[in-house]
Amino acid sequence: MTNDITDALNAPSEALGKWEAAAWQLGVNIAGPASGDVDEKARFPEESLAAFRAERFLSALLPVSVGGGGATLLEMVGAVRAVAAHCASSALVLAMHSIEIVNLNRHGTTDQLGDLSREIAANELLIANANSEAGLGGDVGRSICALDVTSTPWTLDKDALAISYGENADIIVATARRSAEASETDQAFVVVRAHDALMNPLSSWDTLGLRGTCSRGYALHATVHESLVFPVPFSVVANDGGGQARQLLLSAVWVGLAESAASRAHAYVRAAARKAIGTVPPGAYRLSEITADLHEIRALLVACTQRYEALDAIGDLQNAGLTIVLRNLKVTTSEAAVRIATSSLEVCGISGYQRNSPYSLDRLIRDSHGGLIMVSNDRYLRDNAQLLLARKSL
Repeated sequence: MTNDITDALNAPSEALGKWEAAAWQLGVNIAGPASGDVDEKARFPEESLAAFRAERFLSALLPVSVGGGGATLLEMVGAVRAVAAHCASSALVLAMHSIEIVNLNRHGTTDQLGDLSREIAANELLIANANSEAGLGGDVGRSICALDVTSTPWTLDKDALAISYGENADIIVATARRSAEASETDQAFVVVRAHDALMNPLSSWDTLGLRGTCSRGYALHATVHESLVFPVPFSVVANDGGGQARQLLLSAVWVGLAESAASRAHAYVRAAARKAIGTVPPGAYRLSEITADLHEIRALLVACTQRYEALDAIGDLQNAGLTIVLRNLKVTTSEAAVRIATSSLEVCGISGYQRNSPYSLDRLIRDSHGGLIMVSNDRYLRDNAQLLLARKSL
């Protein structure tokens, strides 16, 4: 067992890995202290972004050869998990940006996209995503909008269902049909610089939880330079690395969130035990159940990331078995986050119910429910059901 894997199975506060340890300190000192204000005002966690840049997290996954940090996906999964233990919105910003770095690493093979990687590493640029589109129910594998290739440079008009932290991003990536004549599934994947984009809000972001992601819908009008279009169709980007990394990095958020809730229950029980030396507080038994749940999803996250890396090494990421496993990872971790947060409330009682208590579970319970709908668990289970009919093994 390598040190990386050992670290990943520890609580994030105990990890020794470079990126995860730095992420934990960032959470303790910056993301955590600002999380309440971020949640209350539904504002972007600008303090966390500044810290990500200062610690070079935005280029961590880029190769050393282009000026990046050369981090592995397992290391970045651990870092996202550590930040999520303090602020889920900040962790989601890092996770969603990192998904696009994976895509750039794998499929940004042109000279111009290589130059973009070097620019991101030099300036710690933040990438947002405008793949979802109004009218498609969250199905990013289809597009209504199309690139207008009749003039130079090209243009794109898209009613994006959500562009998380779009107004704070330096770069926006987006899907669109390759031309007005292309089918809905014949999608290009394009890079748009913020100064080449106009975004008019189509919706507000006053939500139950995950309020700092600022995931408003926008009418996007963008200038698209042909040199910044990915050389492969979006279906390749999504199925050969992008979709798989997405499941791992977002699941890391739900695991970190669950760890935060469990840690409050743990602290509450320990405080109760100190007041009645020689007794086992009633909440300790429920805490034991919570710990079993938590250790299960920690280990599952690590195992799935290892499986991704092993299949990536042999060029088999489009393996149907991996697809099923990663969908199940998302379902399992998002449901466990809600269950652990709610059980932690039962342990902490009124202290967890009060919003001004050090044991408050308010934000964590609200944030945890966001995992259930990013993307709908029912959709993943339905898709898995179809795949399982064609497979001879589980």
